[in-house]
Amino acid sequence: MTSILVVTERYWPDGGGGELATHLVVGVLKKRFDVTVVTGTESPSRVPGVEYVYEPLIARREKPALWLSILRLASTQSFRELLSESDVVYVPRFALPIIPYAKRLNKKVVVHLHDYIPISYTATILAPYEEHKHRITRDDMELECMKGLKHCLGVSLLWWLPRLARRWVSQADKVVCVSRRQAGIIVSQVPELEGRVEVIYNPLPPELVNVEPRKDLDSVPTFLYVGGDGYVKGFHILLQALNKLGRQGIKARFILTNRYSPRNLEILKRLGEKRRNLEIQVVGRVDYEELLEIHKKAWALLFPSIWEEPLPYAIVEASLLGSIPIASKVGEVSELLYDTPASEFLFFPGQTSGFEKDVKKICEYEPSEIVHLGYKQRVIMLKKLDPVKISENILRLFTNI
Repeated sequence: MTSILVVTERYWPDGGGGELATHLVVGVLKKRFDVTVVTGTESPSRVPGVEYVYEPLIARREKPALWLSILRLASTQSFRELLSESDVVYVPRFALPIIPYAKRLNKKVVVHLHDYIPISYTATILAPYEEHKHRITRDDMELECMKGLKHCLGVSLLWWLPRLARRWVSQADKVVCVSRRQAGIIVSQVPELEGRVEVIYNPLPPELVNVEPRKDLDSVPTFLYVGGDGYVKGFHILLQALNKLGRQGIKARFILTNRYSPRNLEILKRLGEKRRNLEIQVVGRVDYEELLEIHKKAWALLFPSIWEEPLPYAIVEASLLGSIPIASKVGEVSELLYDTPASEFLFFPGQTSGFEKDVKKICEYEPSEIVHLGYKQRVIMLKKLDPVKISENILRLFTNI
């Protein structure tokens, strides 16, 4: 049986959408292959029959430190044995320095890109790409400097790291992109990958596919935002829209998950106190099961992202759970939502007026109408992201490599 070695610094439930995708891909691969996962996550969610090896050397998150640690890992006897016994090495996140070691042993390598690490220090491309393609490094520097002096100094010294990532990724036998938009951007910047890039959607969580969503909507329009206070997630767009909606007397509830700085928590608190017509609930980080429960109360998902999202799980989850995405036209979002009820609620990235208008439009519906729209949204999304076809594409890729 073909043996696959997965090397990833994070593994679900540690991390976000990329780590969830890795966990689901491992579940698919186990159907046909012998799979071993080496990870820096101490307590990963385990797929039955898969061997998990905890490796503290790759528990670091910062890319420079992680990449140095991977070089140390590659020199250890235990890892060399795992590598020599494998047929294929699968790198789904940032453990890219392992690629040349695998190639020296004539191993096949599959890299799975959930972002833009071969061309961007922040792994982020601002939208629209066509306006930012010649200033990616400059954008990286501006984004990092927004985070503070430490980050600003880091990017000033290490802005060239994507060149290393590009060199490593270019040695892979196959590079999986999760959407056509992402693949087009990657290949336009790294043309040597043309012919080796495969576009395969991420697998869907079984709990979203196998269970019909249950909505428990009340008369107050309820909106869910899961992006935290990250700039590229459009938190500043959300704040501007909330201010405008508050001034207009729109009555609505907003549930905000993920991380927020003390400063932004205070801004949200003051906004809620000033605009009594807006009920703002900040629930912070929640586990996956709790997020699914929140969706039962949500009329819509707010998604004002300003970067070229490759395949945002938040949009997929909302669609399968019957929550209508109100989303910016970034990355794969437009293609995902085309020809669905949510296509009426797409706006240009950074355009607060369009975002605000779509929120108000949702507020005009009755709860029963939202339930009906959500059901249609789910049915169409399941056809677009056919779970059986996605699994077949993953198995085909690793079988024929």
